[in-house]
Amino acid sequence: MKIVPARATLGATVTDLDLGQLNERESARIIDAWHRYGVLVFPRQYLDDEGHIAFSRLFGKLERLLTTAIEDSRPEIFRVGNVRPDGTIDETDGAYTALNKGNQNWHTDSSYKRITSKASALRAKTLPTSGGETQFADMRAAYEALDDELKAKIENKMVVHDFAYSHGQAVDLMTRVEQEALPPVQHRLVRVHEATGKRALFAGRHASHIVGEAVEPGRRFLADLTEAACQAPRIYTHEWQEGDLVIWDNRCVLHRGLAWPPNEPRLLFRTTVACEGPNHEGLLGD
Repeated sequence: MKIVPARATLGATVTDLDLGQLNERESARIIDAWHRYGVLVFPRQYLDDEGHIAFSRLFGKLERLLTTAIEDSRPEIFRVGNVRPDGTIDETDGAYTALNKGNQNWHTDSSYKRITSKASALRAKTLPTSGGETQFADMRAAYEALDDELKAKIENKMVVHDFAYSHGQAVDLMTRVEQEALPPVQHRLVRVHEATGKRALFAGRHASHIVGEAVEPGRRFLADLTEAACQAPRIYTHEWQEGDLVIWDNRCVLHRGLAWPPNEPRLLFRTTVACEGPNHEGLLGD
């Protein structure tokens, strides 16, 4: 098992192992490396749904899909891309296009939930001839780069994260019951990582506004803070190959998908690991 760090402040590639047959020592090394690097790349593993789910469960309990409207597999597996379950491509104005456009903005998965996401694990099935890379940004290094005055200013700020705010028309895919399970929630702008104790910025596109402050100025502040945070050398860009699996830490990493030719298929599958907490929304798997 080899772990090779990226040139950015986050990210590492892990080779010479089989994710479908991990022993305890390998599993422990993976968890340690994940805490250190924030993003781990496992090239050409070619996992199926069951192997993907089994690997993801090393990190905790899995979330279920937010909506049944785009489910075609296990409820823990989310389709990422523009390929519908029947194999046709959503090129222009469908549900997948709406989700893809949103995902091209920096975000952290499930920050609109009271119990946020610990990890996301994404595997590549079908790729376009160009584009479609995924970028990751290190919010630990971004926080450390702030001056002391700004650190003090944001230390105790609370931010509202809202699924309806960030997803727009994609909300129409959900039933009323599903929508009501996702009311706006509040999280600290400066998040302390439960495992490492390191501070990180916690915002992204689901962050609507700052509690106790005027909405529009707060949104501009959060947007500017995110823009400044997501700069080199804090960016790792992954160029996908079929069979790759990438897992990242949503507590301290933002990510976004880059555009690709809309008439070409791009299909990846994602599991999402929830942080520890009660199964209050009925959205967690076993």
